[in-house]
Order: sequence, then structure tokens, then C-alpha cells
Amino acid sequence: MGPIDFGDITDLKIRLRFLAEEADRRLVTVFGSGISSEVLPSVPQLTDIFREHVPKAGLARFDETVADAADPGLKYQNAAAVLTKQAGEPTVMRAIRKAVLQACPDVHEKDVADVARDEERCREYARTGKWLIPRGYRRFAQFFASLSGRARGPIITTNFDPLIEIALGQVGIPAMPIPIPTDTVPAMAQLDEAIAHPVLHIHGYWTGKASSNVPTRITSARPGLDDVLRRLLTNSVVLVVGYSGWLDSFMRSMRSQVLDNKADLLEAEVLWAAYETDADAVTSGALDGFVGAPGFTLYLGVDGHELFTDELEQDATETEETASHYGYSRVPRILPDSASYQPAAFAEGGQPVWADAAPGCWPVLRSTASLEQKVVEYLRVGGGGGAVAIGPLGEGKSLALRQVAHAVASSRPEWNVLWREPGAPRLTKDWLNDVRSAGKTLICVDEADLITDDLASTKDVWATEASGIAFLLASQDRLWWQGAGSTLRPWIEDVLFHGITNDDARNIALTWQGLGLLPNGSQEIDTVSERLAASAGAMAAESNTLFGAVLDVRYGASLGARVEDLVRKLHEIKLTDSVDLGDIFGGICVMQHTLDKDGNRGRGASRSVIAAMAGLDPVFADGKILQTLGREAAVTFAGNRVYCRHPSIAATVVDYLHREGTASKVYELVGQAGGERLVKKAPILEGYRDAYLLSRSLSAPESVWAAKGAVQGTGRKILESRVSLLRALRLEGQQRAGAYARNLAPELTDYDDYHGAVRAFLVEFSISLRDEAETQTSAGLAALALDDHVGFTLDKDRAGYALVSLAKSAAALSTQTHDAATKDAPALCSILLGRVRGEENASKYLGRYSPPAHDELRQLSTVKLCGRLATMFSKAATQALQATKVNIETRGVLSFDTLRRLADRPRWSTGR
Repeated sequence: MGPIDFGDITDLKIRLRFLAEEADRRLVTVFGSGISSEVLPSVPQLTDIFREHVPKAGLARFDETVADAADPGLKYQNAAAVLTKQAGEPTVMRAIRKAVLQACPDVHEKDVADVARDEERCREYARTGKWLIPRGYRRFAQFFASLSGRARGPIITTNFDPLIEIALGQVGIPAMPIPIPTDTVPAMAQLDEAIAHPVLHIHGYWTGKASSNVPTRITSARPGLDDVLRRLLTNSVVLVVGYSGWLDSFMRSMRSQVLDNKADLLEAEVLWAAYETDADAVTSGALDGFVGAPGFTLYLGVDGHELFTDELEQDATETEETASHYGYSRVPRILPDSASYQPAAFAEGGQPVWADAAPGCWPVLRSTASLEQKVVEYLRVGGGGGAVAIGPLGEGKSLALRQVAHAVASSRPEWNVLWREPGAPRLTKDWLNDVRSAGKTLICVDEADLITDDLASTKDVWATEASGIAFLLASQDRLWWQGAGSTLRPWIEDVLFHGITNDDARNIALTWQGLGLLPNGSQEIDTVSERLAASAGAMAAESNTLFGAVLDVRYGASLGARVEDLVRKLHEIKLTDSVDLGDIFGGICVMQHTLDKDGNRGRGASRSVIAAMAGLDPVFADGKILQTLGREAAVTFAGNRVYCRHPSIAATVVDYLHREGTASKVYELVGQAGGERLVKKAPILEGYRDAYLLSRSLSAPESVWAAKGAVQGTGRKILESRVSLLRALRLEGQQRAGAYARNLAPELTDYDDYHGAVRAFLVEFSISLRDEAETQTSAGLAALALDDHVGFTLDKDRAGYALVSLAKSAAALSTQTHDAATKDAPALCSILLGRVRGEENASKYLGRYSPPAHDELRQLSTVKLCGRLATMFSKAATQALQATKVNIETRGVLSFDTLRRLADRPRWSTGR
């Protein structure tokens, strides 16, 4: 292993500058004690401070225990262990506070011991005292403040002191310590909602109640920390500075993420800055195995105090201007040039970047001008409202938002313009007041449906003239109105983005020409603009989108070939041994094409389903999977759902899956992912049920593929998925359903959801046997589905389903046997269906069996109707159980009391 395998401080500085320029991933910084030790006691000195707090009777044992350890770090841990056992955890924390206070000149040396006993006084000094801040922290804070909000991730430290938080506060970034001395970790939602920048103290915090000092606590497994770290690693660059790499709980967590090849799936990168220059010494300890692992880079000879020195040369005014609140970036008044900018990416359907919003890059459409006008009206009166761009996916809302945000930032210096980044905290009254205290602020939010509830709950802060707060928003129209959008209408004006004018079309064509992006190279401007306007107009009339018109004009008949090339390329990116990125993209397209063509029903593939398709935890969806699909396939998002940029792409992909022979695999993957999330008891809001029940929206053979996947995903636990497969096999029409149901019949009670799914199983089994001309058994099973003692209490939906099946089976039985005893059964079922589900449903499903209005059967009470049906089919039900070996318990005689009560309910309640 040669020197080329490692970097040095120059390489790392270049890497960090590149990260700052690209701002495509967030920086999660991990600090060890190497930085703080410039102003705080060293590890041996802290060991001595522990000794000062040991009871006299225990000094001999303390000295003996500490002396036995050769390594200073182990001496420190043993000292903490002895002090904990002899004087208790509070004394350990008091010793730590005494050590930390040595960096606070405001506390005289003679007062340190007294102040260390008072946690509240310590907190007050942290808020208001003067502190010695290490050079490394000061310089890091300057660098960190220069990053965009998108790139500023949480900070992790093994230190107890408040020096990182203080350094950040001095450059305008409020920071909040989060002590995690044990495995009681904060939920990700708590981190996401943090108003100040979170600093995770994974060994504890100086004013806390406990710390991780003793060997058993330092090295113990911490699955909660594993989970937090995995989520923080997602799509992140992790910089480790001043950390010796003890084999503590943090290193165990890091090893589990990096060495298990999860870093690659998370799109994570670990930059380890080692102070030592001897590669063998560094890699022989806790870092053994890391070098060469995907996503891990080692830099040698890095002094943490010198790492950020180049960034100190920035003008202080520039740094102050750039700093913004956690989760937000300040929109620059002048957009910096980007050497990597490619305008073709947006023209091809990619999400816009800030360079796309530069004046003169892309034309300002009519709707964009209207959006800016409405926002400016609120800015002129000092805030109190704003505007929202609403419309379907692919209408240019995201670009418009960036164009208007930059226009305001560059023309109205009296307004701060903040851009919400993914994972930003909730809008609260305290947060808004804090933002407003820095000056009048325009808050810009794409995917504004995520904050509609917050907007509604904070109206008394911002929704008055001259409030100092204004909003510039964009949202898919369905999501905006489904949320609190309608209640915000008096203050947030909506601007519709759907379709373009002739002038818009010509300006787009002129821009294509200027960038060398005209379709087919040599077309005339007038021809292109006319085609674009005509296509956009036609598509708007059909609820299609501007991006659809762009696809039509730029590619036309060649779209299929381009999409096929894309899918083949994605197939080359392997996620597991059996699943590649092309399969995942195919699943997204399958769900969109089947359930939500235009992306306006909220039924596309959810992030958790996408991760589960690859057999991964949901956190992995935001790593390699969605980042790569966003870059290569221009997928887009609505809430937690993922879509193609246009339904024609989804349709083309689905068609190609069938032609290349992978369709069955993809449909099964979707169903399996939904089934797996179900058995893991995922929240319904995850959106897994659309994937789990996908088969019910398909015809054969796709319905069978999706249903088989759902069965695989649910394992041996769930009957409902097997009912879906039974239904799909029945509708397939190849006489496979009956045999499948017979195999299930003896095991029904083994399933976790037996009581909830058994009636549906009986009805599907009944229909399958009717299709095979086993009419008596079919009728008996349908009657059992109405019995009081089968499964959960009968409801009107299941009752209607079973009555229709019973009527059709009884009619077929009567035709087959000419049995007079059951000839009235179809009419009885029709009457009961009308009383349970309404006459409209009875006419729709059983109209052919409905007796005339004056027929004597209609004069019978519900009690008599149910009694006659029970008498007719009690024997058939018993025989059906024997013939099919269905494993359910009955009372021997059918009982339809629940059916009677449903039929006797007042008519107004049946329509609920």
C-alpha cells in the first residue's frame, strides 16, 4: 500500500472546497478531543482531575487501577470507572465541569470548584461567558457558515464541552447541544425539527447527568446510535477530525455502516483526517479494514487547527451574509459561476439548479412573471402573505421559484431571502420570530405541501401587513388543496402553472437555439415554437404538462429509443445480487402507469417501498437509489411519492419491461415490497398499501405477478395477500384458482389476519368453484361468508360481496339441478342487497334476479328473508366444509342475525 492510497491536508482542503462549491450533499462533521485539547485539559490531565475527586479511602485502589493500564486512554477510562464506583456519576460530571471551566476566563480559579457544583451556573456561563475557543473550531465555524444550508449537516462530537456551539454562535449560526451518553437517542424527527443547529455529544455533555467514560459504556453496543448514524450518513460527506479512533460505540457504528458496504448504498463518503503521518500506525488500530472500503478516504498529517485556514481569508461581511438558519440557505444576490453547469440537464427534464435561475439563462414564463408580481405586492407592504405556484408535475414551478427568489434577492437588499432545504425544521412561532429578528425575510419553499399545516398554525405571527415575513411557495395543486391550502387563501395567493403562451414558446425555442439545444439541429425557430405552443396547448387541454410538450417536440418518435437506452444503463447499476437500479425505476414506472399516470393522486411509489424493493431499510431510498435516479432518470417527487417526469416515459418503460422480459420480476418486486412493509407494521402513511394491493388494479398476467410478490413479501403470516392472489388467478381464467384455494383451506386459522380475511377468502373460493361448475359447494361457501360465527363481525361491504356471489351460485345451482327448494334464493339475495347496500347496487349487480315491486317476496320481513336463506343453505354449507376441508368453526346451522341487522338499518345510514 503506497502513499498514493492516502491523501494529505492539501488534498482534503481541495475536497472540502469542492464540496462547498457543489453543495450537492451535506457535510456531517465528527470532532474528537484533538481540537478541544488546545484549551482544555489533555486526557492525562483529566485523569488527574478525576483523582482529585476520589474519596481518600479509595485513592490507593484508584492509583493501583490506573497504573495497571499503559495506554493514556485506558488510564482515563479506568479512572472514570473507579470514580463512578466510589463517588457516583454526579461526582464524575462535576469533575468534567471543572475541566471544561478551565476554558472560561470569566470563572476565577478559586471559584471553579463551586461553579462546577452548580449545573445552572455552568449553563449561564455557556450562554453569556467569555470562552477560549480553539483555532480549529473558530476556523471551522467560518468555513461552516460559508456553506449553503443544504450542505450544513449535523455535527457529532465525543467531547463534553460547549466550545463548538459557542464558535458557531459567534458566526451567526445558533447551535444546540444534544447529549447522547447512553443509547437513548433522539428520534430523527427531533433532529429534523431542531430550530438551532444540532450538535450530538455522543459521550455526554458537561451539564448533563451522565457520560460515557467507563470502558463498558464506551464500548457497549448502541443500536439506537447505529440507526441515527445510518440516517445521518444518508447522502452525506462525513468528515472526521481530531479523533483517534478508539474502538468505542461510535467506531462500532461507523464500522457497521462502512465495512458492511452500506456506505455505497447510502451514497455516503467518509473523509478521515488523521493527525499522524505513519500510515501503518493509523491503520493498525480501530481503522483496520477501513482503507479500501467503498466511500472511505484516509488523509494523513492533518492538523485540525490548520485544515480550514484558507477559508479564514474570506471577508467577514461575506461570511455574515452567507450564514443562515439551520435547514435554510440564503439566496445569493449574485449567483456564482459553476464550472460544472450543464444547461442541457434541465432541458432534458432534470430538476433545476441555481445556475438555471441566472438572468438570461432560461426565459421567464408568463406564469412566473405573475408569481413575482404577487410576491412583490406583499414585499412592498412589509410582508404578511405571499404567493404559491400550483399545478401538475412538469409545469416549470421549481424553476420559476428559483428565478423569482433570485430576482428578489438581487433587487431588494432590505429583504433576506431564505431557501428551505430538504430536512429543514418545522416552521414554529419561535422560529419565525427568530428569523424576523434578523430583518425582513422572504421564505421560499418548494414542495410547500410539507409546511401548509405549519403556515396555518403560525398565522398570527406572519399573516398581518408589515409582519416582516413573506412567503414564496410552489406545490403540486392536489397536495396544496388537500392540505391547509384553502384556509391560507386570504394571505397566500395561488398562481396556476399549466400551459404556455405563444410568446413563452418562442422564448423557449430562442433559448434552445442560443444554447445549441434545438431539436434535430437545424429546425427553424418559428417551426419549433409553433410546434411547442401547439403541443403544449393540446396537452393542457388533456390535463397533460409543459414537460410533455417539450418531450414531444424534442424527441417525438425517438422517445422510446432514448428511454430504452436509459433503462439498459440503469440495469448496469447493481444494488443487490438480484436487483438493479433498472428494476427499481421499472417499479416506479409500473406504479405510476397503473395507479397515478399524471402524478396527481398521491399513489405513486413511496420512498419506503422503493427501498424495500431492493431489500433495504427505508433510509437507503434517499441514498444511492433516489440520488442516482434523480440524476440519471430525472425522477421527481410529490410528498413522499416518486414519479417519472412524464406519464409517457412511464408508459414507455412499462412497455419495454414486457419486451425485454423483466416485467414479471418488476411487478413481483413491487408487490413484495408492499408485503414486507405490511408485516413490519409500517405506518399506513408510508404508502405501502398501494404497492401491496397493486394486483387489484391490474389484469392478468400482471395481476398474478404483483399478487405473487405480495405473498412472498408477507411470508407465512398474512391471508389477505393470498386472497389477492386467489382473485388474480381466478380472473386469469386458467382454472388455477380452485386448486390454489384448496391448498390454503386447511391452514386458514394459521394466519395472523384470519378473522379479518376469512370472509373474503370464502367468497373468492366460492366464485372460483362456480367457474369450475361446482355450484353446490360454491353456494355453501358463499353462505358461510355471511354466517355470524365466521371471522370478524360482518359489515355491509363484505355482506354485499357475499350476497352477490351467493345469488349467482344459487342461480347456477338451480339451472344445474332444477331444485325447487333454492329457486327463490337469487331473488332473496337481491332484495337483501338492496336493503344493505341500496337499490342502485342491487340493480347494478343482481338486477337480473330482482323480483317485481309487487312480488310477495318483497313483502317479507328481513327476519324471514334471512331465515329462508339460512334454511336453504345450511346443509350446503356443511357439505362445502367437508368437501373443501376449509378449517373454520361453525355452529352447524347458519345464523344470519348480523345480516338482518345490516338490512334493517335506516336507509340514510347505508350510504355512509
